[in-house]
Parts: sequence; C-alpha cells; structure tokens
Amino acid sequence: MTMGKRQLVLAALVVALGAAVYLNWMLSGNDKLSAADATVSGRELGQTLLVNASGPEESSVSSGTASASGAAAEDYFNSVRLSRQKTRDSAVDLLTQVLKDAQESDAAKKEAVTQAASIAQNTLKENSIESLVKAKGFSDCIAFIQNGECSVVVKTKSASSQEDAIVIQDIVTGQTGLSFDKIKIIESK
Repeated sequence: MTMGKRQLVLAALVVALGAAVYLNWMLSGNDKLSAADATVSGRELGQTLLVNASGPEESSVSSGTASASGAAAEDYFNSVRLSRQKTRDSAVDLLTQVLKDAQESDAAKKEAVTQAASIAQNTLKENSIESLVKAKGFSDCIAFIQNGECSVVVKTKSASSQEDAIVIQDIVTGQTGLSFDKIKIIESK
C-alpha cells in the first residue's frame, strides 16, 4: 500500500506541529503561575506575571558560577533559536515541494501558500518581539508564536518586577494583537 504525496505532506506537518508543541512544553516547564493567582499585599496585580524558571537556590550563586550559568543561558538561547529555525526550514521545504509538484491539486497548493505565509508572518513577529524586548534592557529573549498564543522566554537583567512583565506583555500585544491571557512570560537567569 503506497501513500500519496498529500498524505506524506500532512504527516510531515503533523510531525512538525508535534515538535513545536513538545518544544513549547519543554520551555514552559512546571514553574508557571497564572496571573490570576498573583497578589501582592492582598492586592491583585492583573493578568501579567513574570515567571522565574529557576529555583530559589540559584540566588546564592558565587561569581565564578554566575559566569558559567550566564554562558549556559546564552547557549540555551542559541540552541533554541537553532532548533526553531531547523523546524521551520523543514516545514517550509515540505510546503515548497507541494508547490512544485504538478500533480497536487489547486486546493493543496493554496493551503501550502497559506501555511508558508503564516510561518513567515510569525517569524517576523517573533523577531520584532525579540528585538524590542532586548531594546528595553533585557540581555536576551526568544519568542514563540503558535496556535494563537505567544510564549516569551527572557534572560532577566537583575531582580525582575511586575513592571518588566507588563512591558514585555505590551510589546507582544502590540506586535501580535494577542490578548493578555494568551501571552506567557518565562524568566531565565
């Protein structure tokens, strides 16, 4: 029994989507707090919460280990960017194959063009978010837009605050048009 090219493309897109979901799951971790649970002095601060991805034991790090952890964080951001780009490149390659195949239906080709345009738009938005967050003083940042949500991992400059989370959330909302409840901010030290 042979599979048609359409089934292969669909299977590849499902695998790419699965990889993206897995990557999002790995990045979000279990340390997230919902913004609705955030209170300070008995006062609710709203929908924004900057989540610390590291444990409290890291606050007493010596200066030698701090530089090593800084290098590890830089490696983390670089490896995630590379992984994200590889996943996108493979998805775009599959969509390009659909467009080149003369036997594919017009509907399949239109769908491929739509998906390729969506990938390109998300890439531009993510790059804009990352650049603007860095411009606000954060040393590094990586953004993921998928399924109508945006996750932003930021390398914090020092003690993070609620105001930092609001600034990041405003940037993401301005670039994507997403509502505040669709934005997750994760802190990486």
